[in-house]
Amino acid sequence: MEFFESIKSELDQLPSYEVIHLVQVVQSLQVTIEKISDFVTEPKNLGYGRNVIYRSEHVEVIVLMLPSMARTLIHDYGTSQGCILAVEGSLINFLYTIESADAEPVYKGLEEISEGDFFTIEGDTFHMMYNPTASPVVTFHVYTPPLGGGIVSPL
Repeated sequence: MEFFESIKSELDQLPSYEVIHLVQVVQSLQVTIEKISDFVTEPKNLGYGRNVIYRSEHVEVIVLMLPSMARTLIHDYGTSQGCILAVEGSLINFLYTIESADAEPVYKGLEEISEGDFFTIEGDTFHMMYNPTASPVVTFHVYTPPLGGGIVSPL
């Protein structure tokens, strides 16, 4: 419970909710698998575990667990932006572009994300996270404004 209170305290006192400030908060929290293990959930309706552990008017914090060989859908974040920390394991972040609302996603490239790496999300980010390893991957996400209860626009 102490870690949860740290999350709440740090995020609630931010002077602004720019991505750089979100990254600084996550760095200051020194997130480890031990600190978030109580928040890691097994897959239910999705092919991965997704647990919203904190939500306020300004931010949403999510712990995600991708089992071996699991992936998210290709999705975007609407007007939200944020940062993602790979807490345990490594993943591949596939990036896409969308030319128009009714167009298919076009592959743009990939990023190999290792344990301890951060990557940022902007409103126009379309991506899919994939765990190509035999072990689970656990990630820690902070978004502003909150996503509103789910993946914003799965494709």
